[in-house]
Amino acid sequence: MNLWRGVWRALVLGLWLVSAGAVVAQDDDLTLYVRRNFGYGGGSQIQGNFRLEVEGPADLASVTYLIDGDVLATTSAAPFRVDFDTDTYPHGWHELTATGMLSDGRVLVSNTRRFEFVAAEVGWQAAGQMGGTLILGVGAVIAVVFAIQVLVFGRSGSRRGYGLLGGAVCPRCGRAFGIHWWSLNAIGGRFDRCDHCGGWSFVRRATPEALAAAENADAPTAGVAAPDPAGQRERQLEETRYVDEG
Repeated sequence: MNLWRGVWRALVLGLWLVSAGAVVAQDDDLTLYVRRNFGYGGGSQIQGNFRLEVEGPADLASVTYLIDGDVLATTSAAPFRVDFDTDTYPHGWHELTATGMLSDGRVLVSNTRRFEFVAAEVGWQAAGQMGGTLILGVGAVIAVVFAIQVLVFGRSGSRRGYGLLGGAVCPRCGRAFGIHWWSLNAIGGRFDRCDHCGGWSFVRRATPEALAAAENADAPTAGVAAPDPAGQRERQLEETRYVDEG
């Protein structure tokens, strides 16, 4: 029964094409593409504004686009593109096809594209999941880099470790500090904050010799106590205190 029904449909379609004076060419002579203008597209699910266009022979004269067998639009000027919005159709599965008329009267039938038109909420949920996954991935990369900086490139037996980006000498206080990973990247260097004086300045990665010189200048002399800025200020205030001896 199904076989006879298929044969009957083929005969009816053939008679219609003959009456129209057209000959059907091979299906693969006309290729249908569905491209997203704005919206969501995940696998076979789409939502938003999309564009239909075809690729066919150079003598293509007109193209008719159909959704579920109903004519969406007919265009007779290259590049034969038509836009449509999925929200104007019921949610669910739909078939998209196209027929092209050549200058000699032949009709080309395109491939069939099947998509599920979904609600806008589905697209937003999918986008949110993708954004969350991306944020987690970036956070994981930052955590790994930070762990490498601390565990591998941090203090490892030497008197001072400078991390993954190396060390710099502050042009304000002349002391050495490790370049921070969150510093601002600039051409030829970094804009970073000194750990000692708190000043922001443009620095470059210093050589080991320059770092060693800054460390030696910063370190207290052997056998001599390190200077006490707070105590020095108190002594200066005590020496300049006014005493009334009258």
